[in-house]
Amino acid sequence: MPAAAAPDPKPRTARNALIAGVLLLGALALGTQIFSGGFTTRPGMEVYVKAGPRVGAERLARDLLAAHPPGSNLGPLLVQLQSYGFECRPVRQDGVAESCRYRARWGSTQLLTAVVELGHDDLVVQTITARMALSAP
Repeated sequence: MPAAAAPDPKPRTARNALIAGVLLLGALALGTQIFSGGFTTRPGMEVYVKAGPRVGAERLARDLLAAHPPGSNLGPLLVQLQSYGFECRPVRQDGVAESCRYRARWGSTQLLTAVVELGHDDLVVQTITARMALSAP
């Protein structure tokens, strides 16, 4: 009787390498979340949240005004804020600014709230102000 041929180890090696790679990437992603500074946020807001409440609010207002100066269309500004994770509720009263709110967990004991107030005439941006504060959840 002929001797049985040994199984080819190459298919298992490739599969095992793929599994090890996926596990390594998963561990890296988990480690990044755990040690990333204690907050969860969307990528667009990360730079403002990392800067802290006072400096972050100043930078956010400055950057929004640079991208959407007074007299520009309101639509792209609302789209940008929503992509950052802000929830905007329209206000249909003259002289009342529209308020957009964003919240991110800061560690296990605090919540960062950012508010952007938009002065507009339903089509055109007039003013943009931003403020951030830390509070208990």
